[in-house]
Amino acid sequence: MACAQQSATEYLRNARKNLVNNLKNLPVIIENLYQQNVFNDHEIDALKAERTEFDKVRCILDWVINKGEMASYELLRILDVTQKRTLSSNLRYWISCFPFRWEDTEASYSFGTRPCQIYQTQLKMKAKCILKNQREGFCKYLDDKAQGQFSFIPLVLETDSVMKTQFKIKLKNKKSKKLRPKKLRAYIPNEEQALSPENLLKCQDKNILIIGKPGVGKTTVVQEMLRLWAEKDGRELDYMFYFNENVLALSSSAANLKSILFDVYLKPMDKDRKDVFQDIEENSENVVIVFDGVIDLEENSILWKIMNHELLPDAKIVITCRSEVEDDPLFCKWPTRKVYVQGFSEESISKYYHTMLGHDPVLLDVILKNQELFSLSHVPLYAFMIVDLIKFKNDTVCNHPHTVTEMYIHIFRLAVKKHGHKKNNQIDRYLKEMKDQVYPLMENAFNATMQKCLTLPDISSDETDICHAFLKIITTTDSPTSATTYCAFLHNTMQEFFSALWLLGHPEKIEKVLQLCQTEEHKHMRHVLPFLCGLLGQHGIKLLKCLFSEDQIKKTSDWFIEKLLDTFLQPQSEEFDLLYVCQCLCELQSPKACLMFLEKMNHQLEPEVDLDPHQCCALSYVISQSRDEEVYLNLEDCNVTDVGMNMMLSCSPNIRFFYVSTNVQSRFLLSLFIKAAEIETQTGEQMLKLLSSVCNYSSFPYGWTDDTDQCDFLLDLYSHVKNYETQTGRSFLPALQSVFQSPVVWIIDLSERKSSFLLEVLKLQTEKKPVELIRCSEEESEMKSFLQCLLYISQLRFWFIDDKEPRMSAVKFLLNLCVAAVENDTDKGIRFLTLLSSVCCYETFPFPEWDDDYNTVDQSDFLLDLCSHVKNYETQTGRSFLSALQAVFQSLDVWIIDLSQRKSSVLLEVLKLQTKKKPVELRGCLEEECDVMSFLQCLPYVSQLRMSSSFMLSVIREICESGSVGFVSNLLSSVKNYINLQCRELDSVHCAALRFTLQHCTAVSLNLLWTSIPDEELKSILPLFTHVSHLSVDRLLLLKMLRCYSVSDVQQEAAAVLLSILQHKLDFSCRSAVDLTTNTDSEPLYLTTDDCCVTSRVIQRAHSGTKIQLILHDCEINTAGMDQLFPVLHSVQLCCDKSLLLQFLAHVRPEEAESLSRALGEELDLSQTQLDPQVCRGLVLILEYSEGLTELDLSQCRLTDDSLDLLLPNLHKAQNIDFSDNSITDFGAQRINSIITGNSNIKTVRLFNNRIEFKGLFCSDPRFEIW
Repeated sequence: MACAQQSATEYLRNARKNLVNNLKNLPVIIENLYQQNVFNDHEIDALKAERTEFDKVRCILDWVINKGEMASYELLRILDVTQKRTLSSNLRYWISCFPFRWEDTEASYSFGTRPCQIYQTQLKMKAKCILKNQREGFCKYLDDKAQGQFSFIPLVLETDSVMKTQFKIKLKNKKSKKLRPKKLRAYIPNEEQALSPENLLKCQDKNILIIGKPGVGKTTVVQEMLRLWAEKDGRELDYMFYFNENVLALSSSAANLKSILFDVYLKPMDKDRKDVFQDIEENSENVVIVFDGVIDLEENSILWKIMNHELLPDAKIVITCRSEVEDDPLFCKWPTRKVYVQGFSEESISKYYHTMLGHDPVLLDVILKNQELFSLSHVPLYAFMIVDLIKFKNDTVCNHPHTVTEMYIHIFRLAVKKHGHKKNNQIDRYLKEMKDQVYPLMENAFNATMQKCLTLPDISSDETDICHAFLKIITTTDSPTSATTYCAFLHNTMQEFFSALWLLGHPEKIEKVLQLCQTEEHKHMRHVLPFLCGLLGQHGIKLLKCLFSEDQIKKTSDWFIEKLLDTFLQPQSEEFDLLYVCQCLCELQSPKACLMFLEKMNHQLEPEVDLDPHQCCALSYVISQSRDEEVYLNLEDCNVTDVGMNMMLSCSPNIRFFYVSTNVQSRFLLSLFIKAAEIETQTGEQMLKLLSSVCNYSSFPYGWTDDTDQCDFLLDLYSHVKNYETQTGRSFLPALQSVFQSPVVWIIDLSERKSSFLLEVLKLQTEKKPVELIRCSEEESEMKSFLQCLLYISQLRFWFIDDKEPRMSAVKFLLNLCVAAVENDTDKGIRFLTLLSSVCCYETFPFPEWDDDYNTVDQSDFLLDLCSHVKNYETQTGRSFLSALQAVFQSLDVWIIDLSQRKSSVLLEVLKLQTKKKPVELRGCLEEECDVMSFLQCLPYVSQLRMSSSFMLSVIREICESGSVGFVSNLLSSVKNYINLQCRELDSVHCAALRFTLQHCTAVSLNLLWTSIPDEELKSILPLFTHVSHLSVDRLLLLKMLRCYSVSDVQQEAAAVLLSILQHKLDFSCRSAVDLTTNTDSEPLYLTTDDCCVTSRVIQRAHSGTKIQLILHDCEINTAGMDQLFPVLHSVQLCCDKSLLLQFLAHVRPEEAESLSRALGEELDLSQTQLDPQVCRGLVLILEYSEGLTELDLSQCRLTDDSLDLLLPNLHKAQNIDFSDNSITDFGAQRINSIITGNSNIKTVRLFNNRIEFKGLFCSDPRFEIW
């Protein structure tokens, strides 16, 4: 390792022995030393005179060291920069350790000898010439600008697609159920790997095999590698040789490597041949050789030796081949990397067409929105052909539009031309010669299409067969000794085109295909018919007469179109058949056929689906053929692009009624109005007035009301018309005044538009209109401008201000508007502040009245924010605004405020502005006592107060501490005498506050549900219940209160008060009031004997003349507890679950039966319970002492005939009895019948689902219900 102080001379001297043996490429070192003036001419001549390389190295090192530090440093710099060519690998670490000065600027060193550099320059010039010729071939009909823009369009390159490709062919061979758009899109590859030609050029792989189907872009990839190499910085000396198919054919007979490189590819100057070839051989790692289009290489040929690195062992070899060649033994183990070219991705297809056709947006949109052409274009060759045809037609006289079929015909002919290496004037003769090969391909295509199959049988394996110009061939290995070959078109639409060609030669089959198209199984054949129409057109006959008789084509065309129309215009046809027929007619290019179609449609066309530009093109072509009669066109339910709509407008003289879709872009209609203005300017025809009359409806330009889009459109329209008026000096707005009066409300985004535009359109109104602001501006100039709008506004509204940010923006806008209004009042003589107040005075301000999301919370937040900001501004400036806005703050019926988010002082300010007391709803909690006291100041202005229990607790505590009885009165007045302390945990301070409040009130309602009160505090609160009119408690607190009442004689007379405020109801159920915050009451309440004793004692002491409702649902009581309750049952109305009822019945004694019977009331439901003998005996006692029951439900009680014995004597006590779903037999039924027959008191007896066989006995008595 060199130290930082070591000199260059010492560094060289120390390594001299190693350098003498390991320096190479001395001419490069000598050349650079000479260029850097280290050696002079005499020294160069002296070095040339040295006989051996060893002597030259010694001389170089010795002379440089002797020249001193600067010369030595320069040599080290040269060795560092050119180390790949001049240093052996063991010296590269040595040179990296020398401490070069970081501030050194890199000198221009040579990486090779001058002869090598000259040859490299020649190679790059040749590469550029190859690329230029290729580009001119593809851009034959492009102008110079377009050719200059032509560049490499990324292709999808993958390294793991061999199995993908094979399986894709296999899967496509199966009958496909994909929708056609998905099927077409499946051909377009997805770019899953970021692999590019630049990656391939820079990677370390030496053997790269690039594989792909014909035309997919293999040549494009290697030529892009060639371009990258040719255009990169030429400081590094390297070589790249590109051999295409033609050059490879010449190279096969070359005698040696030098002959291939110099004689076949590119000659260096004679004097340089030796030096250049020596450099190539010795530095083969700097060589890239491309064999583009290899089919076979003869073993031991020079090309074979290059490929296998017997020659140029370190060179990078790149070979392209078709998919079917991949499995050749030649490539079996050769590649270090396989790259599969998949063609253009969606992005690349779009980029290519934008580059080539971007100057014609209409044509570009038609191509990109045509599913078939777009999908076909994933094969770059086809995309190039499509552009080539379009450009040719645009540059020549052509009186018909581009048709898809015509493009396919030319693709077909160009592929044949390329396969046969023919010229344009030789294609027809070549096709005639190849009929025997073309016809079978057509037939195979048709048969495969009929079967929904994409692989073709009976295809010749001969590479010279013309079918291989259109097919891809993939061989899959089925087993170690077998393989299967698949053939398929590069794209399924090309297969459909060949199917149409077969039908053209077999017209007798066409009618059958038309019929099959109407079936579910063969409806895919519909995609063949547009191609057939195009082939039958006049413009295709000339190109196809080499394959088919011209007379035959004309005869077929005469009868075909009528058959087509009859097939697809039947009433039962699907709705999109209209557009399908238009597409076929457009391909046919026959005015006669179009007129026949329009007559069948009564000149009325209603597509009812969204239209892409390709469909618009077809539709506009058909309409344009109607010269004598206008066509009714309804696009109301359609979505049409701008390009498509422009096509429709091109045939507007032929359209009688024209309805546009609600989704058509407004900018098109803007263009329509401007175009009308231009026509009026040029011709004087009243186009604006005419257009205005058909646009004079409330939702214009939409089918239904869309206020925002409508206003955006009209404001844009105004802007365009105003600009046009300025440019032309003419006036158009008066003619359009009725159009601008169509909105019911004007909506504007002031952050994007100037309010001056709004002012102008408002001036065009005949009455004041509401204005809604989406977003606001803070510019002072905008404030002044918007003030002028107030004269024409009925209501000012704000939209989408539910969130804080837009709400505060609206508040600031209103405040700034207030300030601007005051400042401009005196200047303009108009009371702008009064105007502003008047447009804000409506019930839902600042929200639209129709807003479903409008709520009082958002309205309160907005007005409180507005008040706060105005108040702050008043404090800062000393000016008064609130009084002028008083009417605005009176618009709200209920004020809602979250006191955890804002001060109650703001609420006080707005309440003072009211002309009467208003309800207030409080949300959130106050944590500071001063805030509570501030809130108490609001009470005199509140008519009704809604607040949480926590806030109520805070308020009464603050009132208690203040000692103000007046606050108690104000509070109770605002809350309608309702104190809600639900779910609160009271401490001694809270209890004192509650006592203070109760002491100074009368007839208050008190809610203590799920409230926790200490026992000692509870005792002090109970005497104050005389001030309470209604009490709500949960069952746990109720028990605590009952215990307090029962323990002291002093409390006894208060028992009646307690029962009174409880509405004579002791409710121990969990159903009447469930605490949703806990699960503590999910289990039944177990009432102990003491609990029952306390309850009984309170009931006894109350001496109430009103029956007490004792609710024991969700409770469990033992026998001893029941014994405590029996003595008071005569005073209560008992409500309990069936399980508890069974307990009462099982334990009732005769002397208690009467009181239990009265407590249970007139209805007794024991359904779905099991009545054991003890319960039955209790039930007998109840019936015996009962004064009568309206309902007795004993259904599903497992009653038998024996069970009835006990019940029958007293059955007459019940009016309606349900015995259904039991085990009563005919015997028991007869006994029931005998009882019922003699008792008119019994009205209904249900006996459904018992064991009664003989039901005739009950048919005569309608009181029995039985089946």
